[in-house]
Amino acid sequence: MTSTPIPSRLAAIAPWTALLALAAALSLQDIRSFDYWWHLRTGQLIVETGEVPVRDVFTYTTPGAPWIDINWLFQLGLYALHAAGGHAAVIVAQLVLVGITLALLAPIGWRRERTWLSVAALTLMLLVVANRLEPRPELVTLVLLACVLRLLDRFERLGDRALYAIVPLQLLWANLHGLFALGIAVCAIELAGELLRPLGHAHEPLRLPRVRRLAAVIGLSLLVTFMNPYGVDGALFPLRLFDMVGSAERRGTLAQVISELRSPIVSLRPLALALFLLLATLSGAAMAANWRRVRESDLLLWVAFFYLAMGANRNVALFAVVAAPILVRNLNEVLGGRRLPARFDAFAAAVTTAFALLVAGDAAFGRFYSRISPHQTPGFGVTEGYVPIEAAEWILRTRPPGPIAHWMGDGGYLIWRLWPEYRVMSDGRTLDTSGLDQPPLLIDDPEAFARLAASYRFGTVLLNYRRAGFTALPGWLHASPDWRLAYLDDVSVVFVRAEGDGARVAELDLDTPGLFPPLDDLPDPAARERFRARTRLLLRLERADLALREWELCLARFPDEPRGQEMLAAMRARSASQRTPLQPARPSELAPEG
Repeated sequence: MTSTPIPSRLAAIAPWTALLALAAALSLQDIRSFDYWWHLRTGQLIVETGEVPVRDVFTYTTPGAPWIDINWLFQLGLYALHAAGGHAAVIVAQLVLVGITLALLAPIGWRRERTWLSVAALTLMLLVVANRLEPRPELVTLVLLACVLRLLDRFERLGDRALYAIVPLQLLWANLHGLFALGIAVCAIELAGELLRPLGHAHEPLRLPRVRRLAAVIGLSLLVTFMNPYGVDGALFPLRLFDMVGSAERRGTLAQVISELRSPIVSLRPLALALFLLLATLSGAAMAANWRRVRESDLLLWVAFFYLAMGANRNVALFAVVAAPILVRNLNEVLGGRRLPARFDAFAAAVTTAFALLVAGDAAFGRFYSRISPHQTPGFGVTEGYVPIEAAEWILRTRPPGPIAHWMGDGGYLIWRLWPEYRVMSDGRTLDTSGLDQPPLLIDDPEAFARLAASYRFGTVLLNYRRAGFTALPGWLHASPDWRLAYLDDVSVVFVRAEGDGARVAELDLDTPGLFPPLDDLPDPAARERFRARTRLLLRLERADLALREWELCLARFPDEPRGQEMLAAMRARSASQRTPLQPARPSELAPEG
């Protein structure tokens, strides 16, 4: 009996170990999802009431509107995890789901002698998916999509009854996430590929038993989607999501505040876009190289999911899950018929392992995400500065008058922390604003705010200036006699109506000593970003003297700040004479790096 040489075993094991390290580094990140909070609060609501919600109870703009909460089962699980171990338990569960996805996709197209190829494709897939690794129902969809792909791959090889496992998966999926129709669509594409197979394989007849089995699975999967708390309305819910993504008119409105609905060409950062296009190119090239043996279903899947990805960057992750096994399966078939140098596979395994470990280290130290996406840090908590945590606590203590005007992204956290004491204006559940005279999505400029205020008579305005630092609204509210500045921290600024119940809320004195805490203990990237945000806000509030002080502190710590001295001279001139208004800095002058 012969044993496998140690170098060969190492070449087989090391790439998988590096892939798991990369998965851990990308998954164990602080939570930044806006939707996480309202999902969490809805799970709590279901537990408390024992019912799945059918009406909107969270907003004051559409109170009592029908709400199809197709994510209810995910929300129950999310709340149970949070109740057991807080945010850390949720983040660890996220890693587990990512690991399951990898385990499901890894065997597809795998060859023992080329383990490195499977790991390389899955590594690239993880890097493309990284932007979407958040505790949202979408993550469960990635897992279930991978499971369907695995079962279809087995069916192609064995043609057995294991394919029927897709039916209970669809039942589960239809109560977890609104994209459950993807599973049925993938099965339908597989059926179309089976029907087209004789065209590419002229000497092979139509495989009728396989056609019948696929058709039965599709029919049963369609039936079980009706087994949800909303019946027909729940089964048809994916059509609403498709309309939101597919309709140019609807997408034009929503894409102003929901960046994930924009095309990846215009919305992804250069590195993220390059990784997506690299995976698309490699998987397409693999099919082209394997043209004589390529599966018809692979071609159809690639085209369908690439089309979805180009329509909205939220779908790029779905394409990656589909494209990675297509790449492995087809490239392995191409390489299987060629003789490669004996040491090539060992070298490829070493390169793949080194690359995965390098990126894992980059992500573990918080650098990789800064290249593809803002506001992501390693940890087991919540991304600092992303939600108005301290401002919400101030609102609970002070009880300013409602309703509260806020950016849509903050609505989820306000639901979690302030409901039922306060309802929100809008949140991540916003799908249909056609019935509203003034859709409560954008409050960035004074004109839009004034229109909404006329409809809803806001009592309080909460603005996250760390994320929207260039809006003119804070300055307009500060100059208006109808509003008074009541609260300010390193994330949010709060204004309260000066009349009525708001008159009891004290106005904040910007000259109060210690208005902002020192930043000496913060890491350089976080400190630099805070200095910039403070300066932008103070300029908007027409306090160039205070902005000058913050900018001087910034330049003392970061003398290499782009255009720092130019801005310093401008603020000194404004501070010396209030007669000439200072032009606010353009976004390119004070935009955060990365």
